[in-house]
Amino acid sequence: MLISGCIPNNSTSKCPDKPVGSLDSKNVKNIQLSSQITTETGQVRQDKYVGYTFTANAGQKLTYQTNDDICIWVYAPNNDIINSKDLSQTGKYTIQIAAPQGVRNFEFKLGLDIIQPLASNAEIPKPIRKTKPEITTEPTPETTTEPTPKITTEPTPEITTENRIEPEKFVRDHYISLNNREYNQTWHNLSQRFQNEVGSYSQYEEWWNKVREIRIGNITSIKQSKNTAIVDADLWYFMNDGKDFKDTNNRIYLIWSYDSKTWLFYRKSPA
Repeated sequence: MLISGCIPNNSTSKCPDKPVGSLDSKNVKNIQLSSQITTETGQVRQDKYVGYTFTANAGQKLTYQTNDDICIWVYAPNNDIINSKDLSQTGKYTIQIAAPQGVRNFEFKLGLDIIQPLASNAEIPKPIRKTKPEITTEPTPETTTEPTPKITTEPTPEITTENRIEPEKFVRDHYISLNNREYNQTWHNLSQRFQNEVGSYSQYEEWWNKVREIRIGNITSIKQSKNTAIVDADLWYFMNDGKDFKDTNNRIYLIWSYDSKTWLFYRKSPA
């Protein structure tokens, strides 16, 4: 785990005292924090940041934890990088996350005035460095995250690639389940990022109820690593109103979830 420049025991990578690049507004998510633990997941690179904004009052305590090898900076409303979990200002705070090197998938747990402390609470070291994150436009609409169960410090067991479902089969089974109206199951096949793009579960269910049939064609593996996969899928949608069209966002990016021990849809784009 890297916190604002600290070096982990098992790594030679190091975080700078402050970010060296800008934070794109399309990679910023507005979250609502409370005394319930919120979990965020995503993927970052050394040169591509992810951000979260939240509103807090002076006197509240910010608690967060991650077991992943990432860099984290927290900005106060006056744009100072803070080094304490005790928040002294009222307003909007920004959390900026990056990878010390390469690409990192991460899980990040946080909350305000948490009654039951997180195991191995991570505080924010390093001196205060005044700098302003370069967010170009307003962040994405506010979403809430359901509270998660009690957190333990036990590491997630390693899942070998031999035991994993093939990405192509996972994608095909997902669309078969959509054809069978198994929306609750398919909703949980989406990463937090993908769910945020879709909207609420009710919006997701409402849209797919307009689809009479999904015709599934060829599904081809393009690339696969330990924690990511890319699949191309030929899909046609036949709507209840008689219209039909081919899904032009046929390139599907997957990430591996160690929590649910399965692949998750991360994003889609044209091939």
